[in-house]
Amino acid sequence: MKLREKRKPTMIKKPSVIVPLEEYEGLQETLDILSDNDLVKSIFKSLNEEAPRISHEKLTKAK
Repeated sequence: MKLREKRKPTMIKKPSVIVPLEEYEGLQETLDILSDNDLVKSIFKSLNEEAPRISHEKLTKAK
């Protein structure tokens, strides 16, 4: 099953969603982060800092 592929289960009587495990775990992690107000404030503070940034590509090539 492709990510974001929509299917309607036929054997289940109530509305439901089938999500690949990896995507479900990612959603859970996102919810955990967003439910922590201090962490969210810290993330936004870091994003707004005027510090030089290193791209993910440069960071992974350095190893």
